[in-house]
Amino acid sequence: MTGRKPEDALQRQVLEMCKLLHLHTAHFRPALTRTGRWITPVGGDGKGWPDLTIVGPGGILFRELKSATGSRTPEQRQWAGWLAEAGADVAVWKPRDMESGRIKAELEAIRRPVSRLLSEVAGA
Repeated sequence: MTGRKPEDALQRQVLEMCKLLHLHTAHFRPALTRTGRWITPVGGDGKGWPDLTIVGPGGILFRELKSATGSRTPEQRQWAGWLAEAGADVAVWKPRDMESGRIKAELEAIRRPVSRLLSEVAGA
């Protein structure tokens, strides 16, 4: 087992784009156990936490990365619900979102400070 998942290529692209845009990211990588299993050690209710936490002056994004045909696990759906209920920007990104420009647009949106966004909306 290589530990590679279909969404690894998308993750590399997103992390590189974040770096270029000077956004801060957190991703918790799995580890290979002595028995040959891949696990991501977490505490508390951590199982299912989104793949990427992305922070910029204009906000924070919680994104689950999936292959073209992938879907969230029950734990991932639960975390998405908890985060959304708390007012967080949480979603799933798939390779088509990179191709369509959605990912770049959402990352660009958090590059600008919120106060600047508000003044633009107000016409200042």
